[in-house]
Amino acid sequence: MNVTRAISEEFWISVPPMATSRRSTALNEFLSPEERADKITRWGEIRSMTADEAAANLAGEELEAYNRYYEEVREGVLKMQELAGLMMKDVEPPRIQPKSKNQRKRDKWALVQRREAAKAAAK
Repeated sequence: MNVTRAISEEFWISVPPMATSRRSTALNEFLSPEERADKITRWGEIRSMTADEAAANLAGEELEAYNRYYEEVREGVLKMQELAGLMMKDVEPPRIQPKSKNQRKRDKWALVQRREAAKAAAK
């Protein structure tokens, strides 16, 4: 069964009906509170392991999940450190020591000498 729709007065298009079917996936699976509690408890135990303990005690999907989780954590920490470094540059700009009175006089004298040398070279 096609449904006809008008885009404007001159154009009509046929829209085929969309088939909607739900396949059973892990996302559609409903876990009971008891099953979720077991998985949450197990993940808490896994997350608290060190890398050596995880390599020794875990296998398969649990080890992959552990490695994936801590890789994401490490990446997040590195990004935050980089961001904090960029923010600190704006918070604490580098300070330049002001020139002393004698240094200003030396700089002015050097400028006068360069100007005089340029005038002499131009003649």
